[in-house]
Amino acid sequence: MKQKKQVVVAAKNLKKSFSTGGNEQTIINGLDLKVYRGDFTVIMGSSGAGKSTLMYALSGMDRPNGGQVLFCGEDITNYKDDKLAVFRRKHCGFVFQQIYLLERMTLLENAIAAGKLTEHNKQKLKEKASKLFAKVNISEVLQKKYSSQISGGEAQRAGIVRALMNEPAVVFADEPTGALNSNNSQAVLDVFSEVNREGQSIIMVTHDKKTALRANRIIYLKDGIIFGECCLDTYKGADKEREHKLNTFLEEMGW
Repeated sequence: MKQKKQVVVAAKNLKKSFSTGGNEQTIINGLDLKVYRGDFTVIMGSSGAGKSTLMYALSGMDRPNGGQVLFCGEDITNYKDDKLAVFRRKHCGFVFQQIYLLERMTLLENAIAAGKLTEHNKQKLKEKASKLFAKVNISEVLQKKYSSQISGGEAQRAGIVRALMNEPAVVFADEPTGALNSNNSQAVLDVFSEVNREGQSIIMVTHDKKTALRANRIIYLKDGIIFGECCLDTYKGADKEREHKLNTFLEEMGW
């Protein structure tokens, strides 16, 4: 008998709107979604479709105006700010378009500080961070530098290491390869694929088709709802059939 997949994040009739100049603008409009443990889910859509808004609502970074967000069956929608912050630190990893590294700490110290939420042995944390840094092409010399001494792409990769330190149940990533060249993008995506194979769920916003090919599920947003969905096999490498299926889907969506 096939084992039923566990729902790790779910949205029920999710709604999010903003008031601008006295006008109400609806971004997410009664959306339903289930993300399963071990899924690599990519959210795509045109600019203004609500991709980042949806991701922030699912992660508890932003509160919806209506509906529910359930995390492993637990309704986090009405958690108070302090409880929600503790919940996020324990269960979520975040990679933002704008990386917020602590300026008075080196890259290595930033990663270790994040890891202290679940591990208190500094040597173990240092070893774990060093392995992750190596995977995203950040040398030992670079790990000793501060955020003011590095490039935007280097900061992005350091932010990814920080997000993975606690082995979160879900990694939320907003355009994680946007500031990276092709070699570093490949390295970062390889790390995401690796942690996904180990059981971590990933919810990622991207405009990049090569990045989307890593997913086993692509959700396309339009006008605040899920307009379409494409399911792929677990990523084992890019191939013509996989690319054709994704390209066909995106053409159908009006990409």
